[in-house]
Amino acid sequence: MSANLNKRYISVIVPVYNEGTNIAKFIYGLENSVNIKHEILIIYDFDEDNTIPVVKRLKKKFRNIKLIKNIFGSGLIKACKTGFKKANADFMVVMPGDLADEPKTINEMYEMAKKGYDIVCASRYCKGGKQLGGNLFKSLLSKFAGLTTPILLGIPTSDLTNGFKMYNRKIFKKINIESQGGWEFTMEILIKAHFLGFKIAETPSTWKERSSGKSKFKFIKWLPKYIYWYFWGISQRSKLFLNKWMPSSIE
Repeated sequence: MSANLNKRYISVIVPVYNEGTNIAKFIYGLENSVNIKHEILIIYDFDEDNTIPVVKRLKKKFRNIKLIKNIFGSGLIKACKTGFKKANADFMVVMPGDLADEPKTINEMYEMAKKGYDIVCASRYCKGGKQLGGNLFKSLLSKFAGLTTPILLGIPTSDLTNGFKMYNRKIFKKINIESQGGWEFTMEILIKAHFLGFKIAETPSTWKERSSGKSKFKFIKWLPKYIYWYFWGISQRSKLFLNKWMPSSIE
């Protein structure tokens, strides 16, 4: 990690797995939409990944692209941990390279981060946000989790499960990522950060189902892990509530 961190600069962390058909369009979209100085960290697991040759060609045009092999092994979470370690900016965005999310959202996320928010969530479900396509059952569960998050967990976001988030580097001095599955790790970070007192906000974003390539989302395998962190968050809030009210009720 570079010691020369910069608050007027962001790192976009992009974990990839055979995104050769999407990555060029993704990078051009990012370069045409994001108006803040930034670096793009493409994190891959294995040397045969078809994303690599495309990125190598684009690196000749875009000098802010860094192609980095996962240093912690393989898998989505380890790739993102590699990105957090190798990033040079104070503000870091994690987003998949599958064209599902709108890169222009990063501009608004950064503006909110400058106001003092430690995590800015891109939300499909707040006013102005949209979801286009996607698995119906998965979407219903995600929306339910988002709508109940402010009520049951006390966290000010309507899109708890969305992996597209901006983080202030300082939160990782207090948070250890325990997740071992997939995108639920962003939910874990958000919930832990909230109960540690970090400031959280959201901004509307549009998500659309990928039109090319195969989704890497393992719904059945990862669902129990989402559920675990959701109820872990509820238990934390319950403990805070009991600690606040039980002494007075005993008296």
